[in-house]
Amino acid sequence: MQHGLFDAEAPSGGKPAPAQARRKAPAPALELIPYGKYKDQPLSLLLVHAEYALWLMGARHAHLRRHHPQLLQWLHKHFGPPASTPEQNRLQNRFLHNDFCLRLLLRVNPELPAQLAAALSPDALVRGWQSRLPARIALRYQDYGLHEPLEEGDPVPEQHLRHKARVLQALERELPRLVVECPGTPLDVMPAVAPQGEVAERWWEPVLQLEPACFEVDGAHVQFNAHAQCRVRVDGEAPGESALVDFEFRDELRIELRAHLGDDYPSVLRTMRAKRCNVLLIGQFEADGACWEELVEIYARRGIRVALLDEVLVTAVPTAVRKLKVPVLEPAALLDAAREELERFDADWLTRGRGLQARPGM
Repeated sequence: MQHGLFDAEAPSGGKPAPAQARRKAPAPALELIPYGKYKDQPLSLLLVHAEYALWLMGARHAHLRRHHPQLLQWLHKHFGPPASTPEQNRLQNRFLHNDFCLRLLLRVNPELPAQLAAALSPDALVRGWQSRLPARIALRYQDYGLHEPLEEGDPVPEQHLRHKARVLQALERELPRLVVECPGTPLDVMPAVAPQGEVAERWWEPVLQLEPACFEVDGAHVQFNAHAQCRVRVDGEAPGESALVDFEFRDELRIELRAHLGDDYPSVLRTMRAKRCNVLLIGQFEADGACWEELVEIYARRGIRVALLDEVLVTAVPTAVRKLKVPVLEPAALLDAAREELERFDADWLTRGRGLQARPGM
């Protein structure tokens, strides 16, 4: 039997030639598709079937992350992160519950509960009353004065003492007109100084009003508004006069959601600025290029507040953001403040004089 030049003789014993025994080495893991209908075919095939690759990355994201992270990484590299994943959808669906919206609001506005509680404290109402007294006293003195300023040791004219007493009486008559106003609540308007014999408790509830969350609004994944308002004013006062207490809180949250955020945080920041989003809610954060504190600071410098899901879920909801007791002011405390301010104003007035006569009927 003749053999060709490149023919190899079979070794003795009938064993197959080494060339026949050798099998083709398996391709590296990242060269073949490990999952799906194109399993065991070259990864480059997914570049041709981009529609399927995008579907795989979105609909099977959780499975790929658990069982085929290298494939998911390759898909992210060639097609970018998916616009929607099961984790992303679950994160978005949390905003169907008002309590979650409230917790996020408090997480990104940590000072709000204290501000609300302080707005209706008795001290705040008395301070507001004191701040208005100089202008109200001056109004009653504007057409009244002495012929000449008093020198030290000069007796105070009886006419002036009577005028001063009438001013204090006018301020006392004004106390029942102090009203607390909470627009949009069952309180609406109520007296700050309770009428004689009234002892019923009064509550501002709900304090914070949250509008239902809306989804996919002008590029934002979620958007909702929150507001609270409380005023203490003198009933019937001129519209231009400032209130004793005027607290108002408004916040429009345009939220970007990221189930997972890593070293792509700069591109997410650019995206959020383009969409005018002001809150970033993250499910998990892991990056080599920044720690959590640096990420928060980077976004804060662009006016964006950042929250982590786990932190939102454990954020406490104080009673003060749900209901607040409206204090009933004691007339005595308000009158003491009026006397103190009147004495200070009157002492200054006596040393200056105005060269005018008292107006009849004051």
